[in-house]
Amino acid sequence: MRPLALCLTFIALGCSHAASPASSPRPRAASEELRTLLAELVAVDTSNPPGNETAAAQVAARWLREAGIEAEIIEPAPGRGNLLARLKGSGGGRPVLVLAHLDTVPAKREEWATDPWRLTERDGFLYGRGVQDNKGMAAASVLALRRLQREGVKPSRDIVLYLGADEEVGAGYGLEWMLANRPELREAELALNEGGLTELAADRSRVQFVALQAAERVSRNVVLKAQGPGGHSSAPPANPNPLVRVSAAVARVGALTFPARLTPAARLHIQGRAPRTPGELGEALKRIGASPDAPPQDAVDTVARLDPALAAVMRTTCTPTVFQAGTRPNVIPATAEATINCRLLPDEDAKALQARLIAAVADPSIQVEMDTSPPNSPMSPVGDNAMFRAAKAAAAKVWPGVPVIPRQSTGTTESAMLRRAGIHAYGIDLFALTPEDARTAHAPNERVPTASLQPGAEFVYLLLRELAR
Repeated sequence: MRPLALCLTFIALGCSHAASPASSPRPRAASEELRTLLAELVAVDTSNPPGNETAAAQVAARWLREAGIEAEIIEPAPGRGNLLARLKGSGGGRPVLVLAHLDTVPAKREEWATDPWRLTERDGFLYGRGVQDNKGMAAASVLALRRLQREGVKPSRDIVLYLGADEEVGAGYGLEWMLANRPELREAELALNEGGLTELAADRSRVQFVALQAAERVSRNVVLKAQGPGGHSSAPPANPNPLVRVSAAVARVGALTFPARLTPAARLHIQGRAPRTPGELGEALKRIGASPDAPPQDAVDTVARLDPALAAVMRTTCTPTVFQAGTRPNVIPATAEATINCRLLPDEDAKALQARLIAAVADPSIQVEMDTSPPNSPMSPVGDNAMFRAAKAAAAKVWPGVPVIPRQSTGTTESAMLRRAGIHAYGIDLFALTPEDARTAHAPNERVPTASLQPGAEFVYLLLRELAR
C-alpha cells in the first residue's frame, strides 16, 4: 500500500492515536499487548462442542492477576469454565457488566488457508478462529480493566467482567447457569456485549457508522418429519418415500419470503445509516426510512440484493440448515427429518408463523414441530441515555465524526437473556469491518483487519471509562 493510502486508512480507523512512534508510544505498546493476548486465546481450541473454555479462562485470569485484579473461574462442569472479575467502584451506581464468550464454533483445518488456532497475519489481516467471535472482545476487555487499574481510575460503579462458556451451543454451562447460580450478576444496570456493528467502507477508507445493538431477532428451529414403510431401493413404493416428501417440503419452505416490517430499532438503524450509505443501496434505505410503516417493496428488494444481512433485519427469515435421512444407498429410509432455522422479529406471532409454514409444506403427512411461545426478546432503551452518551464520547475520540446509531441484529446473542433479567444490554463490534470481513465469522478464514485492532481496543477502554465516570 502506498504511504498516502496507508495514512488515509489509519485516519479512518482511528489510528490518529498512533500518529508517530515518537509522539505516542502507548498505543503501539498496547497494540502489541493486545496481539499477544489474542494470540494466546486463539491458541486454545475452545470449539463447542466440547468447549474447553477453562483453559482459555486461565489465560485471561493470569493476565488479570498480573495487574492485581482478582479473577475467579467457575465451572458448572469440568472444563466448562466461566471467568468473573471485578473492579470495585465507589457505589455511585449499579454495576456495568462487560461480557464476551470464550467458546467458538468448530473449524476444519483443511478448509483454512492458515492454522485456525494460530493467530496469523497475512496481507493486512489477522486470521484465527475466534478473532471476531468473540476472543477479540475478550482480549480487549481484559486489557481495558488492566489499563483502568494501572491508571488508578476509581470508577463510580463496579465494572464486572464476565468471560463465558457455552454461548455458541447453549447447553446450560454458560450465562444462563451463571445468572441462576451467581445472582450478583443480576445487580448490573447496564451490560456491554457482542452484537453491534462498526462498518468499514468497502474501500477501507473510512468508518461509516458505529451501531449499538439494542434488540435482536429470535432463533427458533422448525423440524419437518415424515415417515413411511421403508424397504429395498430396487422396489420403490408407489407413494413417495419420506425423503422425497420432506425434500419437496423443504424446497417449498425455502422459497418463502416474509413481508418486510420495521421494528423501532430497525427503523432507527435504517434512518441513521441511510445518509452514510452511498449509491443504490443508500437511495433504497432513504426511501425505506421515509416510509417505515409501509416500506416500498422495490426498495426492500434492492436492499435484499445488495446487502442480504441488512435486509434480514427487516423481516423474519426461515432457512433450511440440516437434513437427516437414510442409512445405506440401497435402503429406502423409513424416516426423514429436516431442520429449518427461523429468525423471528422480536414481536413476531410465532403461532401465525407456524401456520404459514404448515400451509407452505402443504402435506398433512409431514409433522411441523416448532416452539410457538412468544419470542420474549425486549429492546433496551435507546436515545439520550448513559450507554449512548458513553458510546458517542468514545467513538468521537476513536473515529471522529462517525455517528452512533441503534441496531437490531440479525442473529441472536446472550443480551436477550440479560434484558429478560432486567439489565439494559447493548452490543458493540469493537473492530471496524467491511461486510466482506464480517461474513468470515463462523466461516473458514475468520479475520479482522490488522489496522482495526488497536482502535477497537481503545473504543472498549474509553467506553468503559465513560460508563464508570
